[in-house]
Amino acid sequence: MAELNNSITETTTTGWLSRMGSSLMGVLIGIILLPCAIFLLSWNEGRAVTAATGLKRGLSSIVEVSADTINPQNNSKLVYLNGSVSGVTPAVDPWNKLSATGLLRLQRKVEMYQWLERESETTSNNIGGSQTTQKTYTYSLGWAETAVNSAQFKVPAGHQNPAMPLKSQSFDASLVKIGAFTLDKSLVQDLTNFEAVETLTQAPAGYRVQGNLLYKGVNPDQPVLGDVRVTYSAIAAQTYSIAAQQNNSTLTIYQDAKNNYKIALIEPGVVSAQKLFADQASTEKMITWACRIGGFLLLLIGFNLIMGPLAILVAFLPFLQGLVGAGTFFIALGLAIPITLITIAIAWIASRPLIGGGILLLAVAATWAIRSVAIKKKATTATA
Repeated sequence: MAELNNSITETTTTGWLSRMGSSLMGVLIGIILLPCAIFLLSWNEGRAVTAATGLKRGLSSIVEVSADTINPQNNSKLVYLNGSVSGVTPAVDPWNKLSATGLLRLQRKVEMYQWLERESETTSNNIGGSQTTQKTYTYSLGWAETAVNSAQFKVPAGHQNPAMPLKSQSFDASLVKIGAFTLDKSLVQDLTNFEAVETLTQAPAGYRVQGNLLYKGVNPDQPVLGDVRVTYSAIAAQTYSIAAQQNNSTLTIYQDAKNNYKIALIEPGVVSAQKLFADQASTEKMITWACRIGGFLLLLIGFNLIMGPLAILVAFLPFLQGLVGAGTFFIALGLAIPITLITIAIAWIASRPLIGGGILLLAVAATWAIRSVAIKKKATTATA
């Protein structure tokens, strides 16, 4: 173990038997990952269908209302309205009483100058099947929003962090109105168009105003361990467009009676109902694709782990391990792609047969293409 400046490097060597044991454990993890991936893909497609049908039904049944009057006949219906949204009881930070008239939301961001640990790792395979790993731990002072537990550092001595005196927190107006309606807390928490608070006028004891932040320390340009800086962002009273359920005088989450899809849409400015729903549909598509990619990666990792021992078996010669590892990765890829597509297709066939059938054909084509590439590669290798 050698130390250089403010970093330390640890070198360890793992024998072939230990590597094989870890690889066999990886097989068990891989076996668990496969059904988890298929479940995620199936659930995600069902969620996507529910979202698409729920949004379509919601837009077709929405009722446009005025923010100034409450019509009891629209009770329990999905309504659309726009108008000035204001905090009757504005958001306030009790720590320093920061607030403003009509303030909807307030975010306090607290950062402390503290020791940070960064870990980097390099590995090399050795003849005989062992593997050498070098881990380097580097320590430096920097700003961080969460308290870093220096007791868990590889080398805590000389890198102890003080306790954080304050934490980041959000504050919402307790009563928010749009005309005659009151917004449910869930709608208020959906407001995300924060803007930085550029002007601060007073600071609690121990802090001072420094531009757009509150600072605890001697010199913001030369921070030392334990210095704290606090900044704010806020959402002021402004015009919003809303699609939600009218529950007497409260606007709350609407739940589709047929598939339980929940709708509570709010955007700044005057935005049409059509655009509110189109924006939500785009968000749902992003979530759908993120889950699809996640499911595919779980399958790929799972198959890779299951075939991992094959590479370790030939690890006595590092170049063979690399070749076998590349081969098993290609096989895992060849399995993960069609299984992902088939799972997605099956989920869609029940609700939208044309889409499901198209994806199923794509899965067949992908399987055939991967198989053709594998056959050609095998033939080329045999000829060589």
